[in-house]
Amino acid sequence: MKTMKTAASILMTSVVVGTAVAHMQMLSPMPRNTIDRNLPQWKGGRFGNNTCERTPPQNKCWGGDCQNGTQACNVGQNFLWFNQGCSIGCAHCDGNASNPNTRDRCGSGMKPTNNDPRYRGLNRNVVAMSKEDVYQWNPWRAPGNAPVYGPCGVAGGGPRRVSTGSPFVDTVLAKQGDLGSTLPPNPTGVVWQSGGRVEVKMSVRANHGGGYQYRLCPATEPLTEACLQQTPLNFTQRTWLEFRNGSRFEIAGTYLSEGTTPAESTWALQPFPWTPVQQYGSFTPPCSGEDDRSNSTDPRPARLCEGVFPFGVNVVDELHVPVVPATGDYVLGLRYDAESTSQIWQQCADISIAV
Repeated sequence: MKTMKTAASILMTSVVVGTAVAHMQMLSPMPRNTIDRNLPQWKGGRFGNNTCERTPPQNKCWGGDCQNGTQACNVGQNFLWFNQGCSIGCAHCDGNASNPNTRDRCGSGMKPTNNDPRYRGLNRNVVAMSKEDVYQWNPWRAPGNAPVYGPCGVAGGGPRRVSTGSPFVDTVLAKQGDLGSTLPPNPTGVVWQSGGRVEVKMSVRANHGGGYQYRLCPATEPLTEACLQQTPLNFTQRTWLEFRNGSRFEIAGTYLSEGTTPAESTWALQPFPWTPVQQYGSFTPPCSGEDDRSNSTDPRPARLCEGVFPFGVNVVDELHVPVVPATGDYVLGLRYDAESTSQIWQQCADISIAV
């Protein structure tokens, strides 16, 4: 009975925080999805809070708040390029509201492949695939398996608007339903050395568990999910948290390579738990302390490395660069599979690899 109560508590809380869709964003290299970063609402690291059209029933309008160490976090609507209504085992996303999601959205009957509690961020204290395992159909429960609209996300999560606290603001540069793969290249000047090690950085705007993977597609190839899946990048298994003042400290990451797509490719569990840990069946936060969210639409003090809005701390990962035969241009993709929602975040950045 205690286990059932815990599962119910998690589901109830998911509904409460559902007013802000789970959002994350790649900060470095700067992705194409930041295309609107220099428009007035977002220029200079503004987040566009309360500039979008409010939609019922939430009637809220969240910005893509983030920190970039001591630099401005100039990302525009980067955090709003995602895929909505995407369950494991399905051929397509349905584009409908999916926060939280507690059902098999297409009736595929697929069983989750990520069942070890060590690799689940929520509901760890219930039996996998039991009635209390309410999130078993969501992307993180079979990392990489759930479908997407495109390899770099879609503006606003799908072809049509659904009620959310973070509606995409249509601009002259992008509008609801646009595919991120059709955005123009954004030259970053980032050059990686073939066979070397590099750092990448991401931020979690609103936390609904899950994990992520970085992938590459040659710029000479059509930019598709299949192309990115051909070259998943390996983590060196060195991860740091970066704070507002630019300081960092290293943490022990959690990595999963069983039951993943592509087969045996490695994914990382995002390191920020929901708390209290016992209530949500989560894990111990990687740091302690409180953060005054002076730039946020939610000004309440909050723990740095836990809870629903951990965007004051960035996640820096070190990756192995594959050995390539010749210098060339590539698209770096970040895919983040959510755990309590049937949503997938994706952004794409332009880099070069030199031999």
